Amino acid sequence: MKPIKNFEELKEHLAKSENRLRLAVANALDEHTLEAVVQGINTGFISATLTGNREAIKKLLGENAQNPHIHFVEVGEPKMAAEEAVRLVKSGECDILMKGLVNTDVILRAILDKEKGLHSNGNVITYVSCFDIEKYHKMLFFSDPAVIPDPNKEQRIAMIKYGIETAKKFGVEKPKVALIHATEVPNPKIYYMQDYQYIMELYRSGEFGDAVLDGPVDIFVAVDKERGAIKKIPSPILGDADVLIFPDFDSANVFYKTVQTFGQAELAGLLYGADVPVVLTSRSDSTLAKFYSICMAAVLA
Repeated sequence: MKPIKNFEELKEHLAKSENRLRLAVANALDEHTLEAVVQGINTGFISATLTGNREAIKKLLGENAQNPHIHFVEVGEPKMAAEEAVRLVKSGECDILMKGLVNTDVILRAILDKEKGLHSNGNVITYVSCFDIEKYHKMLFFSDPAVIPDPNKEQRIAMIKYGIETAKKFGVEKPKVALIHATEVPNPKIYYMQDYQYIMELYRSGEFGDAVLDGPVDIFVAVDKERGAIKKIPSPILGDADVLIFPDFDSANVFYKTVQTFGQAELAGLLYGADVPVVLTSRSDSTLAKFYSICMAAVLA
């Protein structure tokens, strides 16, 4: 598969799909979410089942409410709508879960329910994002700006494996993963540095398969070949990272919002580690961000 380098290529790739994946939306009473769903349907790679107040959803959809690829499940309360969307996926009636107008903690509880949820394999639940940045030459994946505030060693390892898996699904044969820090100096006084050093030992032993890891490195070394070269750091990733692993929630979240705000980047993001991809976007995210997140989920489903 040829690497997908931007969201336009991702859309073109999915438009060639012969089968529609089935998307379940939890309490689909959000206008931007519905616009993104309709865009996915019109592109040809999904159908959708919308849970929530049927008449209110139809009013938001307008003429799109008659689309034959849209189905409705009448559910009164947001909590019940989230539980019903999870049930649709767990039962095999749908392939992808998407958050609508429901609080994140509510849908997470439904996902993590031991009997009825979508966390049967016990994997680490985390968040993987990707950016299409005009000044960068390919898609850039990173973790975790949204779920785990202070990851432990096992969670960092899971983030790396998810990032590698995601990049490979986008056609990257040998993903390059950067463990991000302020400098390239492994300061032992910084609490997460032991994790980084342990992860690099795992990498050298072959734990991460066909991938390239380096760290600690700073953002310049990871994604800016010219600036990184000035620092004379002999990194195998120099200016060509596919995946960035941040030390904590704070740094990843600041990067996430800063690149959107000042870099005019387009983004997508998914909850990873559940039994299926989960589109878990913010209410403030644009229609495009939600559409691209559905696209990302379709590639991983």
